[in-house]
Amino acid sequence: MKRIAIIAIATAGFAAPALASDRSPRPSLVLAPDDGPADPSYVVPVLASADRPAGPSYVASVLPSDPSPRPFIKPPPVVAAAFSWTGCYIGSHVGGVVSEGNRTSSFGRSISYSSAGFVGGGEIGCDYQFAPGWVAGVEGRAAGASLKSSRAATVTNLVTGITIPSQFTLNNDFLASATARLGYSFADRCLVYVRGGGAWTHEKADDAFTTVRGVAVDPSATLSRAGWTVGTGVDWAFAPNWSATLEYNYYDLGSAGARLVDTPNNVFVSGLTWKETIHAVTTGVNYHF
Repeated sequence: MKRIAIIAIATAGFAAPALASDRSPRPSLVLAPDDGPADPSYVVPVLASADRPAGPSYVASVLPSDPSPRPFIKPPPVVAAAFSWTGCYIGSHVGGVVSEGNRTSSFGRSISYSSAGFVGGGEIGCDYQFAPGWVAGVEGRAAGASLKSSRAATVTNLVTGITIPSQFTLNNDFLASATARLGYSFADRCLVYVRGGGAWTHEKADDAFTTVRGVAVDPSATLSRAGWTVGTGVDWAFAPNWSATLEYNYYDLGSAGARLVDTPNNVFVSGLTWKETIHAVTTGVNYHF
């Protein structure tokens, strides 16, 4: 036997005399079976009473029999993915360079020279984080340079044995390297590393002087040289996909020699060798992908 709960009884006839003129239709009886289905869409039709003017039928929704609240479950905290240096990058760098070297003639006379200039270029590389904190990678870079050294020197005529003053100039306008690097990430997104590999440069040398006949000549030659480089630096990932670098690199380009020629005046200088090293400090920005 279903138990019936009387929810509301309201008729126009049972209103107080002062409200007798209010004939608006109202529900006669709203029933809610307390043991009915738990589906909130369950409805019970209610008919108007026979002893008062018939009005529209009304329905009532039956709520679930157990309205107890559900327990609140706190969502787990969001954990950010661990940063990794694995991937490739491309970027650019700028900085300063200082060169040191010496020029030696076939007669054993030697002069030292040095210069300072600007360097700027780009790099591309890839890294692999193979253990917690350890990173190995490779990188290639190329840059333009503005190194120029000029020193007073001498040249000797091999036929007459006459020695006359000259001005030896060495221009270095290109610097490149291909290196491997090994680093350790001692702090989140901060990598300290060392690097080493091969290095290349492009130079122009000339030795200008005035002959005993009073003719100004400028024998010259251009050449590319290969050597090696080592360095160290720090890489800081300051934003998603972006990092900034600060590096020091040492380049040893070995000894080189060339025959300097002034073709229009049919003059040449031979027997010259020079040795050069370069120190570079650069800062750069890389985009990781």
